[in-house]
Amino acid sequence: MSSRTVKAFFPSISTLLYCFALLLPESGLAHSFGEPYQLPMPYWMYIYGAMAALILSFVVLALFINSSSAPPERFQKTWTSRRAYQFIQCFRLIGLIKTLVCGSFLLALVAGLIGSGDSYRNFNMTFFWIVFALGGVYLSALIGDWYAHFNPWKILANSLPGFQQARITYPTRLAYWPALMLYMGFIGLELFGDIKPFSLSVSLLIFTAIQLLGCFLFGSKHWFHYGDFFAVMFRLSALMSPCTLHQQQIDKQNPALTLTLRIPFSGLLNQRPEHFSLLVFLLFMLSSTAFDGLRETALWFNLFWKDPFNILTPLLGRNPIYEYVMLRPWYIGFESLTLVISPFIYLGLFLVFLWLGKIITASKDSLLTLANQFAFSLLPIALVYHITHYYTLLLSQGVKIRGLISDPFGWGWNLFGTAITGRIPVLPDMGFIWDSQVWLILIGHVASVWIAHFEALRYFPSHRKASLSQLPMLALMVLFTGAGLWILAQPLQG
Repeated sequence: MSSRTVKAFFPSISTLLYCFALLLPESGLAHSFGEPYQLPMPYWMYIYGAMAALILSFVVLALFINSSSAPPERFQKTWTSRRAYQFIQCFRLIGLIKTLVCGSFLLALVAGLIGSGDSYRNFNMTFFWIVFALGGVYLSALIGDWYAHFNPWKILANSLPGFQQARITYPTRLAYWPALMLYMGFIGLELFGDIKPFSLSVSLLIFTAIQLLGCFLFGSKHWFHYGDFFAVMFRLSALMSPCTLHQQQIDKQNPALTLTLRIPFSGLLNQRPEHFSLLVFLLFMLSSTAFDGLRETALWFNLFWKDPFNILTPLLGRNPIYEYVMLRPWYIGFESLTLVISPFIYLGLFLVFLWLGKIITASKDSLLTLANQFAFSLLPIALVYHITHYYTLLLSQGVKIRGLISDPFGWGWNLFGTAITGRIPVLPDMGFIWDSQVWLILIGHVASVWIAHFEALRYFPSHRKASLSQLPMLALMVLFTGAGLWILAQPLQG
């Protein structure tokens, strides 16, 4: 069924979803394989089915889940083992993994400086952007905060004398703002930097200098908690993992490993942002993915170049598209500004729906207090949007790291015999991609509703008020779900 037919039957919903499309990622168009695919049924059926499933999940939670079900300890099981710790120590596994991680970064750095300028033949582009930056998020969401133990910059700083002790007390008001600024710079570099292997290595050297300077001034402990955006991003992702593994000191002579298995996303329960800047950071995790998808759509392109609101045309004397060369730098500036303000747009939207919940429940608490209470319920959405938008890159380009290891500099080597066979991508069909994206978006939104409901049960004095407080947020989740799926379907229907 064409989009015109859908609009004819459902004009109000279609218009509403179109408007909310401005705030959500266009996962189907960005980073997909682009092959034609006919959906087995009209896409509006997916949209309404997903929305209905989300509403049903809320009804089940409101009717059958009460405050006695809320304690996080109900969702996890913990084991402690001294033998597991002794096994790891015996085989020096921690040291081997640290060596592997640091060696990979060193290889990526050198490969970019002296290797091929072809992004697809040089080890450093695939390793850093795909395996580390993308794969690191998903690995954290799967096994916990691995980066806290194998952070290559932390290993480097702690191996240098004088970088662990602080020379300046970390200012409280700085909080996570340095990490957020570095994160914005990272995304801006990815989207607008036209990065090649050599410039990536230079950027890594600059980032390493920033990391070491932060450690030198504030000490490695504080800097890697507040200033390293990878540490913050991976730590937030790890809260959603189904397991955690960490060392526990039973006594002075008996260290042990503690493994905790838990329901996915349940690690978000009882979590609060330490500072307002952390709330903005997690919102940027969501908005940056949305922006990356949005900027690749015709909707976004036409917003500037076709001047639908007739803002630029009177100033230029003709349509902006005819002044593309002159206006291109202004367009990049326009996009950069949008990227920077994007988390604050999401913050405003989040606060509006919290305000509606505050009105319904007659709560006397401030919006900032409510935002802190429910902030982490947005993380599942950020994670699933990130996965639906980028996971095809892991399959199409990330797996090629097997071949690039044999020829890291792009010089025609074949060190391990995988230079050719190791570059074969995994290419799932569009049907699998679409179905997985639908399920991931639905699961992420249901998880967010679930987390928010448990937090509301703990926060509000009665079950009735807790359920009422979540009605506006449910409306927001329903619109996000519908708009996200509507956008995903556009390349398949075009």
